[in-house]
Amino acid sequence: MFTSHRAVARPSGASRRPRHRARTTALRLGAATVTTAVVGALGLSLGLTAPAQAANHIVIGASGDASGLQSKVGTTIARHLYGKLSGPARVAALVNIETTVNWSQVASGSQDANIKRWAGALKGHNVMVSFSHEPMAKQNSHWGSASDFVAAWKHVVAVFNAQGSTSVSWVWNVTSDSFRVSSTSPQYGAKWYPGDSYVDYVAGEAYNRVGCGQSDVSYANKIKDIFAFANQHNKKFVTAEFASNAYSGRAAWIDAAFAFMNAHQGQFAGAFYYNSTGGTCNWHLSTSAEFSAFRSLVTAAGFGV
Repeated sequence: MFTSHRAVARPSGASRRPRHRARTTALRLGAATVTTAVVGALGLSLGLTAPAQAANHIVIGASGDASGLQSKVGTTIARHLYGKLSGPARVAALVNIETTVNWSQVASGSQDANIKRWAGALKGHNVMVSFSHEPMAKQNSHWGSASDFVAAWKHVVAVFNAQGSTSVSWVWNVTSDSFRVSSTSPQYGAKWYPGDSYVDYVAGEAYNRVGCGQSDVSYANKIKDIFAFANQHNKKFVTAEFASNAYSGRAAWIDAAFAFMNAHQGQFAGAFYYNSTGGTCNWHLSTSAEFSAFRSLVTAAGFGV
């Protein structure tokens, strides 16, 4: 089984749903350099509705200490927030709604009042939403099986649609490592996929744990298998969490991630740096070179149409 890198640090049948245009706030990717339009990012961070954006934009933001990172890079960035199904609804560029009961209970309709409350809060907002992310990770095994998760996911989407909350884009957020195991494994990612009709974007994570129990691994290598799955299903990719442990090459690591997104323009919908201040690895950006590298994801000038 997989264990989330931040299990301790994490904050507290439907008809075919209509497809949505990509509604994003930042990076326009082009041939040689990158430009970023942050139109709407401030509104998203405040819980407001952002205008629809062109399909080749990428939302660039952060979770964890996003406010601290924003102050260092000197420009607005989007937010990735987590909330409990039974707790207060939260609005951000990317919201993960964490289950508080078994997935079979969600699928049965017992949590419809909570789902409707979330649907009402997010209605009309052009944001990305995920339910019960990283379901195959070890710390989530007690919620049920892959089939239970799929049934719950479909039910949540159905309730949102029935409430008229169809402006959101559904992000299936799983572990990238779930596509690095045998297809016979219960944790194999594809077994947890609800189907193309219920998913707008595929999401995974990319963590470089160099100096923190592992060797240096590039962003591109960390996502390559799940990224291939997204492309096979004609879904844009969201890096829901990406970060590197602190080391002398971290700024260059971020630059390389930037270059990969540039080389695969049109195949990304979002990327959120996990700027955590806790945990066993030091993900928190801290040097001027690192802030400059991240700023290039958000504000670099000169990119295409």
